[in-house]
Amino acid sequence: MSKRIGFIGLGNMGVPMALNLHKAGFYVTVYNRTYEKALPLQEHGLEVAQSLDDAVREKDIVITMLANDEAVEEIIAGDDGILDYIEAPTLLVDMSTVSPDTSCMLADTAKEMGITMLDAPVSGSVNSAETANLVILAGGPKEAFDTLQDVFQAMGKASLYFGENGSGEKAKLVINLLLGMTMQGISESLVLAEKFGLDRNIVLDMIQQTTVATPFFGFKRELLAKEEYPAAFALKHMLKDFGLVLEQAHKNGSVLPATSAAYQSYASAANHGLKDMDMAAVFAELLHASGVKK
Repeated sequence: MSKRIGFIGLGNMGVPMALNLHKAGFYVTVYNRTYEKALPLQEHGLEVAQSLDDAVREKDIVITMLANDEAVEEIIAGDDGILDYIEAPTLLVDMSTVSPDTSCMLADTAKEMGITMLDAPVSGSVNSAETANLVILAGGPKEAFDTLQDVFQAMGKASLYFGENGSGEKAKLVINLLLGMTMQGISESLVLAEKFGLDRNIVLDMIQQTTVATPFFGFKRELLAKEEYPAAFALKHMLKDFGLVLEQAHKNGSVLPATSAAYQSYASAANHGLKDMDMAAVFAELLHASGVKK
C-alpha cells in the first residue's frame, strides 16, 4: 500500500515538493494555515485538509516545510500542534531550515512522546524543487533515514546522511554559508568592474570562461546582467540563514569575518526593500552603496 504522507507548509518550495510526492504515487494530504492557498492542489489530485489534525492523523509520514524556527516550533510542539495528533510509528520529518538547537529540542520532545523525528533540510532552488533535483541533508536515526529513501528520491537527486539529530541542519548552514558568500563575491567583483568602467556583459563572459564559473553563476548570470531579481531563493531567507550561521559560530568558536561582513550587506539590502527579491539583489545593494547609478 502506498505510504500516506501529511505535508505541512505550501510555500514556494513546499508546493512542488508535495506535487512530486503525489506524482511518485504517495497518498498526500496537504495543509496550509491559509486554506485557500492549498485549494489549487486539489486539481492535481492531492487531498487538502481543513485542519492540522486531519492532515497528520493516521499518516505514515508527516513532513513540515516552513519558513523559520518560530513557525516550526509552533506547528510541531505548540498548542494543538502535530505532536498532539500523531503517534508511533508515524515518522516526523522537518525539511525546513532552522537552528540546529531548535531541531534537536524538537527531536527530544518528539522522542519523549515516542515519535521518531528527522531533520532533512534541502539544498536547491524553486526550480530544483519543481524538477525533483533537490539535495536532502538529513540528521536523526539512521534506520528512519533508510526507511525514507523512496520519499526522498521522489523530491531530490540525492539524500545525504550526516548523523544525529541536528546534523542535517548543521550541514545546511555549511552549504548556505558558501552559497551566500559566493553571491557576495560575484556581486563585489561586478561592482569593482562597474567602477572601472568595464562592460558588464563582457565581464560576465570572462567569469563564464574561467575556472571560477559554477552552475550557480550560470543560474544567476541573467539576473545580474538585467538587474532583475525574481526570487528563486529570496534574499530574506539568505539573511535568516546567515544569522543562524553566525549564531552557531558564536557558540562553537568559529571565526567567520567574511561571513559577518556579508551578513551586513544582505541586512542592508533587506532594509532597502529588497528582501522579497532573489538573493542576487545583494548586487543592487552594493551598486547603490558604491554610488553606481542606473
